[in-house]
Amino acid sequence: MKNNSGKITSIRGGVAEISFDSSPPAIHTLLVAKNLNENTFLEIIERKDQNTVLAIGLSPLDSIFQGQEVLSHDQPLSVALSKDILGRMFDMFGNPIDGLAFKSKISLSIYDDSKKVDNLFQNKKQKVVETGIKVIDLLVPFRMGDKIGLFGGAGVGKTVLITELIHNMALKKLGYSIFAGIGERIREGNDLYETLKELDMLKNTALYFGEMDKSPGSRARVGLSAATAAQYLRDTLKNNVFLFIDNIFRYTMAGMELGAILGKVPSELGYQATLEKDLATLQEKMLVSDKGAITSIQAVYVPADDLTDPAVVAIFSHLDSSLVLSRSIAEKGIYPAVDPLRSHSLALDKEITGEHHFKIASEVKATFQQYQELSHIIAILGIDELSRTDRIVAKRAERLQRFLTQPLFVTKSFNIKQGVYVPLDKTLEGCERILSGEFDEVDLDKLYMIGSLDDINKK
Repeated sequence: MKNNSGKITSIRGGVAEISFDSSPPAIHTLLVAKNLNENTFLEIIERKDQNTVLAIGLSPLDSIFQGQEVLSHDQPLSVALSKDILGRMFDMFGNPIDGLAFKSKISLSIYDDSKKVDNLFQNKKQKVVETGIKVIDLLVPFRMGDKIGLFGGAGVGKTVLITELIHNMALKKLGYSIFAGIGERIREGNDLYETLKELDMLKNTALYFGEMDKSPGSRARVGLSAATAAQYLRDTLKNNVFLFIDNIFRYTMAGMELGAILGKVPSELGYQATLEKDLATLQEKMLVSDKGAITSIQAVYVPADDLTDPAVVAIFSHLDSSLVLSRSIAEKGIYPAVDPLRSHSLALDKEITGEHHFKIASEVKATFQQYQELSHIIAILGIDELSRTDRIVAKRAERLQRFLTQPLFVTKSFNIKQGVYVPLDKTLEGCERILSGEFDEVDLDKLYMIGSLDDINKK
C-alpha cells in the first residue's frame, strides 16, 4: 500500500489546504492527520493547483494545526461492511457507535459506480408492496425498487411514519432495512434504536448516523455510506433491501454548507450550484439489480411548508411516489396526516394496481376534491346549507378521512392503542362500502383510528 504525505498550509472553517511534494492523491481520497487522542479524517474534494488540494473535515478540525503532516493511503473514502451489520449502529466509516465489537470483512468505496450493472434491471420493477398502512396502500402505492418521498414541515409525523414502515416491512419479511440518519437530532436516533429494539425489529435493521452535531462533511457522506451498505446486503444476501433516509433535505443542506466554506458562488436561495449533481450521486445508488431491489423511503423536511423550495423541487424529480404530509390535516387529529390531493404515485395505474384498486382510489380522490371545493361554504354557512347531493359528498368524505386513520405500532406508548396492520383488500373493501353510502349515518368517531371495518363494533 502506497503512502503519500502532505502538510497542512492553512485551515479555514471546515476546509484544510494541504500541499504535497509530489503529485497529490485523487479526488475523494481519505486523508488522516494523526493526533495524540483521536485521529482527524479529511476527504480531498478539490485540486487547487499542481501540488495543493482542498480537503473537507469528516471529523472536527479542532486538533489539527498549520504545518501538521497528513497521511494518505491513496484509497477512496470507504465504509467497513460485513453481513453482521444487521442489528447494529454505525458512523459514516462503518465504525460501531453502539458500544459493541464489530469485525468487518470488506471495505467498499462509497463512490463505487453501480450503474454499470443496475441499469439492465431498472425496468424490471416488481409488483406493488403492501405496507399495511391504509392511506399509503390505497392512494400512494409503490413497487419494489421505487423511490418514495415523505414531504412535510416540522412535527407532522415524517419520522413516525418511517419507523412504522420499517416495522411493517420487517413484520412481513419483505427484506432487510438500512436507516440513514442525516443531520437529525441525536435524541431521535436514540429513540429509533430503542423503539426498534422494543418491537424486536432491530435484528433486521442496520443504522447509520451523521447527526446535526457532526461536520457538514460527515452529514454529506453518511447517506452514501448507508446506500453502499444497502448495495452490499442486496448483493451478498441476494434479497430486497429498504433504505430509509431521515432526512434527505439535511443532505442537501450539508452540501450547501460545503459549498459555502469552499467559497463557491451559490445559486438560488443560497443552495450550492451542484445541488442536482449531489442529489443524483446519492439517488443513483438506489437501484434494482439481478440480486434484488433497493427501495428507498426518504423523509423530506419542507422549510416553512413551502413545496416550491429549490431543494424540495430537486428531490421531487428523483421520486416515483410522493406522500405530502399536511399540517392542516394533522391539526384535525388525522394521522397519518397524508394530503390525498397533493400526494401522487406512478404506481397508481390500472396496469400496475389493477382495475378495481385504481377505480376505488380514483373515486376516493374525486370525493376529497369535491369536499375541498365545498369546505369554504361549510366553514362559513355550515353543512346544512349545502344541497342534498353536496351534503352526501361531504358526509362520505368526512367518513373516508376518518377511516383512513389508523393506530400505529410505534405510537402505542403515546396513545395506549395497539397498532394494526391492514391488508390492502380490507382497505379497498372499507372505502368501497363508505363510497356506496352504507355508513352515511354512522358516527364519525366509530370510523376513527380503527383498522378494517370489522373493528367498528369493537369501539
